[in-house]
Amino acid sequence: MNELSAAILNVDTLKHMNLKVLHASANALKVELPPQGNSNHLGGVYAGAIFSLAEFPFGMLCVHKFGMRDFVPVVGEVTIRYLAPATGALTVEVRVSDEEWAEIERETRSRGKFKIVKDIEIKDAQGKVNTVAKATYFTVLLPK
Repeated sequence: MNELSAAILNVDTLKHMNLKVLHASANALKVELPPQGNSNHLGGVYAGAIFSLAEFPFGMLCVHKFGMRDFVPVVGEVTIRYLAPATGALTVEVRVSDEEWAEIERETRSRGKFKIVKDIEIKDAQGKVNTVAKATYFTVLLPK
């Protein structure tokens, strides 16, 4: 298990979701959410678990990339559309290019705060988009 995978397991809520890291690198994180342990009252996947699956990967990648010494990521807003009931495993993949990382670092250091918007797709086991989200994050410079 790499360092990024281990960091995910240090967040209590994520730990209880039984997430499986399918791919983790400096620029991408792909995670699977199993239906077991994440079910709702109708036997499908709980909407709150799907929301968490959409929300956390960018922040986790950002912390992995920059640590939490100079600046930190925070979520500002997430809008989410559940397109169909989910009954099986779901996956999310978030990617950040080297150019995006450079812009995030440069702008956060020069402005003290930087806004990042990510479009996120959550897919079912067949690769069909099940849920879409638009997440707004901010990187915030920590006081010295």
